[in-house]
Amino acid sequence: MTETAPAAEVSEDVVEQLMALEPEELALLQAQMAWRRTARIKQLPPDQWPASFEFRGAKGPRDWRVWGLRSGRGFGKTRSAAEWLWPEAALDPGSYNFVIAPTFSDVQMTCMQGDSGLLKCLPDELLLDYSKTNLVMHVWTGEEPSEIRGFPAETPERLRGPQSTRVWCDEVASWNDPQEVWDMMRFGLRLGEVNRICWTGTPKPKPFVRHLVEDKDPMTFVIQASTYDNRANLSKTFFESLTKYEGTTIGRQELEGELLNPEEAGIVKRSQFRLWHLDRLLPQFDFIIYSLDTAFTERAFDRKEVKADPSACSVWGLFHYGERGVSVHAVMLLDAWSDHLSLPDLTRKVMKEKGFHYGASTRTSGRGTILDPSKAMPGMGRKSDLIIIEDKGSGISLRQQLATQNIFTHPYNPGRADKLSRLHTVSPFFAHGRVFVPESETNPGHAKSWAEGLISQVCSFVGPGSVDHDDYVDSTTQALRYVMDNLKIDFAESVKKYSDRDRNDKLKQIKDDRDAKRNPYG
Repeated sequence: MTETAPAAEVSEDVVEQLMALEPEELALLQAQMAWRRTARIKQLPPDQWPASFEFRGAKGPRDWRVWGLRSGRGFGKTRSAAEWLWPEAALDPGSYNFVIAPTFSDVQMTCMQGDSGLLKCLPDELLLDYSKTNLVMHVWTGEEPSEIRGFPAETPERLRGPQSTRVWCDEVASWNDPQEVWDMMRFGLRLGEVNRICWTGTPKPKPFVRHLVEDKDPMTFVIQASTYDNRANLSKTFFESLTKYEGTTIGRQELEGELLNPEEAGIVKRSQFRLWHLDRLLPQFDFIIYSLDTAFTERAFDRKEVKADPSACSVWGLFHYGERGVSVHAVMLLDAWSDHLSLPDLTRKVMKEKGFHYGASTRTSGRGTILDPSKAMPGMGRKSDLIIIEDKGSGISLRQQLATQNIFTHPYNPGRADKLSRLHTVSPFFAHGRVFVPESETNPGHAKSWAEGLISQVCSFVGPGSVDHDDYVDSTTQALRYVMDNLKIDFAESVKKYSDRDRNDKLKQIKDDRDAKRNPYG
């Protein structure tokens, strides 16, 4: 049985006091009591939780500043937020209260006029006026009326200037630019003694949503709820149709309100990266690719997204992996970094790292190590055989600068393939276990710390907006695409035998192709 909030007992003295109330005051109280009798505990804000309800190991009602309600479809999150907002407005004379939803239509037809919206929850006696054109309603308070105003998240600039005391943010996972909307809202949340935010929605594994869910502020309370909690109020046929989704990835998200791990739900999964364990010497690398995705300036900004755009680099070593004379092509991530650099600084960095050696030629305590590239002596490990730079504005400039220093690079042009298509193209590398990362000395069982940023970004990327930046994705796909195009790897065969002569012939062909394509002004 679903636990509900306990009903309060009313004494005769209280009844007499109720009879003395104004019609509006009585309507307000009756509506609140009716909601408390039917609401499930998870539909109530933290300060109304009964002592029996546990959250983070503690019981009882809580003071709060942010209340997040992530739930499956049909749980009743819209009703929950509406039943919180209108009484707050009615009990706070002259207050300004905001509602933000993905689009104008969402604010109007769901949050305000919907079956569980504010107009359905707010008693008629308390509604002074409502403009569906301006998305504004005024609420009776007994003194100066309070205002509830709606804003579509698609026009965040409208949030510049207006002030508020409390805000209901609906379906935050569907906002186009959630961080900008959230920031503009927070700057205006400056009236009254206590400012509060209630956000609601079915979670999606987006960076902004993850930040909200993982917020550890003691004044933040995020509740997870299921569609099945509201079974009594939804049609039987609806639940019958949900059978096929139970236990599936989309079912966990859309029905259980679960925030899926983006690194295991995308095109490339973290579990597909293989660790090169500490107790093994590193292999002999046949070819090393230094791959760069560049930015235009020291602090390049996307004018629309208002986000800094860094340059990213990844270094990949090609080798043969296998046992008992049977081997396959594999690659190992040897280095990765991301930074905001001007063209001169980036040029100097590439020139320096071109001389780095990667690989192991010593044993320390029985464990193989990747030589510190900045400290490697000549003849130890292997230097980069090829520098790949995307053939775009900033990349062309960098290639021209390097050419003046007699450093020739390989241009990469993705053609019409978008970022998602490029990742799909190289995904067989990961699916077939051909990508390795060295194990951390300080955190066994995990990759080295410098590799974490690249792994997380590549695994979380499922299209525009799924990650804050996608520079590592570009650096990775262009390097692995070069390997695929030049080695003609057949992933249909899990293993294949190669003789030393075959291997040397193939490597010679790669180098010949590279030399033939050298053109710093391409």
